[in-house]
Amino acid sequence: MSLRSILSNPALKDHNQIELNEEWNNFMKRIGDVSNIVKDLASGDKEKAEAAKNLADQYLEGKIIIDEDVQLKVKNDRTVINDKAFRFIENKDANEIDKDSWMAEMSKDAEKRALDRKIRREKADTLNTQAIKAFRRGEYDRALSCYNRAIDQVRDNPMLYCDRALTNIKLGNFKKVFSDCDLALRLNEKSFKARLYKTKAYKELDEIEQFEHCKKELEETFPQHQDLIEYFLDKKQEIEEDNNE
Repeated sequence: MSLRSILSNPALKDHNQIELNEEWNNFMKRIGDVSNIVKDLASGDKEKAEAAKNLADQYLEGKIIIDEDVQLKVKNDRTVINDKAFRFIENKDANEIDKDSWMAEMSKDAEKRALDRKIRREKADTLNTQAIKAFRRGEYDRALSCYNRAIDQVRDNPMLYCDRALTNIKLGNFKKVFSDCDLALRLNEKSFKARLYKTKAYKELDEIEQFEHCKKELEETFPQHQDLIEYFLDKKQEIEEDNNE
């Protein structure tokens, strides 16, 4: 198989990008569960209302998950809904509380968070483009910096983790490859690149047992890419030359 046909393999292309909108979708799915909390807040019973507010705070911070089918990954406190809706309730008598108004405040905040997420994704896309250009020029340190900043903006894109792993391979930072590959596989368990780069890192570190295990698993999972696997795993000298540029 020629080098051109190997490099044109669709498995190397970024066609499998995953666009996750979990913040918005999960929030809207859980809105129905909030109605019981709203009823307690509007009950006129001070003790019950306070308990409901505390429960709502925990729920909105991701500490309580009512729907067991929904998985939430709470890392940074970027998605906590503000308490404007609660201040709105506290400033009114129980009889004046309007559930629709409260829900409208919640929706406004959700829209704001969705917009913030869109902006962060656009920043990540720009940084990703810069990283790709730097990588192609052989400026691996600069590429790594761009990937780091892109991942700071968006943490649910498996391709960013794969591309940063490959950059660390080029830099000889093989031990740093595993965490990125594992994160990519958590987001996309079918990621060919993540398994390939992880296997490569084990080989370069001479961790033979792990290398053999990962290679066997890789070949069994992606038998159609056998030639590509062999080509990539055997090109150690090319990586050494890149590091000496």
